[in-house]
This record gives sequence, C-alpha cells and structure tokens, in this order.
Amino acid sequence: MKYTAVVTVAGILCVQLASGSDHNNIDKERPLRFDDAYSIAYRSFEFQSGFRLDTFNRNKPVYNFRSELQYGFAKNKDFSIGLEPFISSESGKLIGNILELSYFEGVSREIGNNPAFGYRIDAGIPISGGTGTEFRVRGILTKTLGHYDKIHLNIDHYNSTSTAIGQRSMRMGAILGYSNPIGYPKAFDQTLLAELGIEQGLATGSGYNTWVGLGLRRQVSATAVLDVGLQFDLRRTEPEPRSPVRLTVGYSTSF
Repeated sequence: MKYTAVVTVAGILCVQLASGSDHNNIDKERPLRFDDAYSIAYRSFEFQSGFRLDTFNRNKPVYNFRSELQYGFAKNKDFSIGLEPFISSESGKLIGNILELSYFEGVSREIGNNPAFGYRIDAGIPISGGTGTEFRVRGILTKTLGHYDKIHLNIDHYNSTSTAIGQRSMRMGAILGYSNPIGYPKAFDQTLLAELGIEQGLATGSGYNTWVGLGLRRQVSATAVLDVGLQFDLRRTEPEPRSPVRLTVGYSTSF
C-alpha cells in the first residue's frame, strides 16, 4: 500500500515537471546561442524574457531586451513570436527593434547510436532601425555521451532579403554545444552549458567570426527556469565590432 502511494505521488510529480519549464531543454538565446533537438511539451505555452549586454571594443555597450512566446501546437512541433529591441547605453534611445517568427520541428528522437534530429526556421523582421528580412534555417543534432552529458551540433544557413553594398546576402555558420545536468542523479535542478561557434562574416570576402560561451540554467519551480550566460568573441571580421564580453540573463515560465 505504501509502495503504491509512493509510486502514485512520484508519477504526479513527474507529470507536473514534464508539463512545466525544463532547465534541461535548451533553446536559442537561453542563455547561449544553440538549440537542442527537442520541442516544448504539446499544448503548452512558454514565455521567455531576457536581458543582454554587449560590450564592444570600439563602440558603446548596447542593451537588448528579448521576449518570446512559444506554443507547442503539435507533438514535437512549436511556434514562437518574439520582440528584440536594442537600446544604446550612450543615448538611452531605441536604435532598433526586431520581430522574430520561429518554427521548430523535432523530426526524430535519439535511438541507440542515432542522434536526435530537428530543425528550426527563423525570420527576423525589422520594425525599426533596419531594412529587409533575415531568414535562418538551422539543422540540429543532439547526442548523449555516457549517461548524462549531451553534445548539440547546429548548422545554420542565413539569407537576407536586403543587404548593403559589399555585404553577403547568404552566410553559413555552425555551433558545437554541450550540456550536463549538474549533480544528477542526486539533484536535478540545474544544467551547465558550453558552446563553440563559427560563422561567416557579413562583409563579402571576409573570414569567419568565432566565439565561445559558458552558461547555467537553474530550475526555480516546476514551471520556471532562470538562466545566465557569458559569451566571448574570439575573432570578429571587419567592419563588425568585436564584443569581448556578452552577458545574457533570462527567465522562462510555462503555463
């Protein structure tokens, strides 16, 4: 009788956690730039908000406040809509605002030696401070190493409908991500993240931009996750400004 009660309570807790925010489910910008190959729960909503500070080597810092509403409209599929305003630290004025639409589909789960596979399609539409729409198609692989460590490979293709003279309209990039639930199986409330990224520079004929990142996601309740991340530009091609330190702090909640 006692055993049955324990199993029942454990099952209820698992269902509650599964329907809430999951610190071990990795989304772009929460807090690093890579995704894992899994969608949010079916028929669940997730609201994500965050603050980002870019410290540029030749320009004043720029603040970014990013908010996104995500909905799991089908099994292994979700859609999101977000706003990303940029504010100058020097003038305190809005210097740009982007509306982002995103579609994600988890094509297959990890089975045996085969990694999980998914893809994401993003469209960034400038509301102010820019022209043209930038599309990104991202292929995502997630593979478990050992018991709990996971690696995530993201391959990106960018296509912009409007570029200045001397800039690429199409670019490629890749991110190698790593995640590990710290303390598992004794504790399961936070995940360590790391990434190494590379992408083509904006200028035609330029080389590659590279960066590294380190982050942490912490479950603060069954439906809420806090995240914090630091990213460091290793190389940034001209004329793009290099950001020695990029700080991201965010909060996600499901309902």
